[in-house]
Amino acid sequence: MKRARLVFSSANFLVTVALLGMLFILVNFVASRRYTRKDFTRQQLAALSPRTKQVLADLKEPVRVIVFYQPYTEDPITKERRPVRLYPLINDLLEEYKARSSKLVVEMVDPEQDIARARQLVKEHQIDTADLIIVTLGTRSKQLTDTDLAEYDYDSPIPGMAEPRVKTFKGEDALTSAILSVTGSAASKVWFTSGHGEKSLDDAETIGFSKVKETLGRQDMNAETVTLLERTEIPSDVKLVVIAGPTHRFTEQELGLLQAHLERGGKLLVMLDPLEDTGLEPWLAKWGVVAGQDIVVDPANQLPFISAANLFVTTYTRHPVVEKMKTLATLFPLVRSVRPTEPLPEGVTVSPLTLTSPDGWAETQTSVNTFEFNEGQDLKGPVSIAVAAERVLAPQEGAPPAAARLVVIGDSEFAVNAQLPNAGNRDFLLATVYWLTGQESLIGIGPKALNTVRLQMTGPQLTGVFWFSFLALPLACGALGALMWWTRRT
Repeated sequence: MKRARLVFSSANFLVTVALLGMLFILVNFVASRRYTRKDFTRQQLAALSPRTKQVLADLKEPVRVIVFYQPYTEDPITKERRPVRLYPLINDLLEEYKARSSKLVVEMVDPEQDIARARQLVKEHQIDTADLIIVTLGTRSKQLTDTDLAEYDYDSPIPGMAEPRVKTFKGEDALTSAILSVTGSAASKVWFTSGHGEKSLDDAETIGFSKVKETLGRQDMNAETVTLLERTEIPSDVKLVVIAGPTHRFTEQELGLLQAHLERGGKLLVMLDPLEDTGLEPWLAKWGVVAGQDIVVDPANQLPFISAANLFVTTYTRHPVVEKMKTLATLFPLVRSVRPTEPLPEGVTVSPLTLTSPDGWAETQTSVNTFEFNEGQDLKGPVSIAVAAERVLAPQEGAPPAAARLVVIGDSEFAVNAQLPNAGNRDFLLATVYWLTGQESLIGIGPKALNTVRLQMTGPQLTGVFWFSFLALPLACGALGALMWWTRRT
């Protein structure tokens, strides 16, 4: 009887082990065929946007990503080894990229450990510094440095740290742009007009546009300054023309060049500051855009301790330029109203992009120091301060359909060096440029803020934690053990 029971128990055990083994194999088989990753962290630093997922899904050829980083650094005082500040973020992000596409080949190279490979890369790619990422396809390559991947806070580093704090991580934006750069055509040519007091791409001061040039360069766009008076036409290879804050009038010759550019399917971005007569206003009306001679005021969305004319907007329409910006605010130091004409020119569609709150208005009495809404004179809110216009052109034989696109914004100072990094200003500018240049797939890929969480505790709270950890908790464990011993004994 005992022998039969033993045989039965052994058989039962073997069957159970076999079933568990089969279940383990089945689960791993399904997991290998249906591999998935999910970022459950609060900041979602490794989570990919739908646009990046689409870019990875569209890859036709293998793209190599070489991470030329030393994973660890040694503290010169304590000799403690700690991860390089961006390395863990880059590693997690690339794991997500690899999970989305088998066409992405990632190589991690430690320049101190793999010296031979490091020398080979230095020779092949003319590397003059460590800590960078190389994205390459065939003979095309693009290098991403620390400043391309993150923004740093140099003013208020974390106490006790010698290095500046990582403020925002731009890894997804930089990597996706680099992939598109090596898989796409040549760098897009962007013209910025000059000769009318426009913002300068070479000006690194607070009111300059050097950060705009740098930002566009990261998106594989070659921004250059041109004088339209010296040109007889705008070449067809110019992807976008930008007019940034002119203070003097455009000539009829220049307006003719802009008109011809749009009529053949060109793209134009106009940023007009208030209280300026640029000569563009009557011409823009022919494209269904009214640039008001006013200053927009919004007490409900006013920046603290500053004039009511310095405002921010959080109300966006459903246009592709701004539909991904619902959680962001855009700051406008001084802005004029920009709205569609009534009626619109035939064949032209004009859509507002962003609006003030219902409490805002467009102040026409710009000569006074105080702002007050006057019924019948001022434009009542919500007031549009940016619009996108589009006109589909008649198809040419053998050519794909083309459309002229125009965006007019009632302010240029939102994009100056001092303002571009603030809130959603950079996102708004890039989304506008992406839509104008037909790169809608990139809209919505932006930097992700790294919020440093610090535990602030008072003296009594620290004392309480000490006594609980070193006295109360050990005593409780000892008392529980003594109770269990006494219970078993009795």
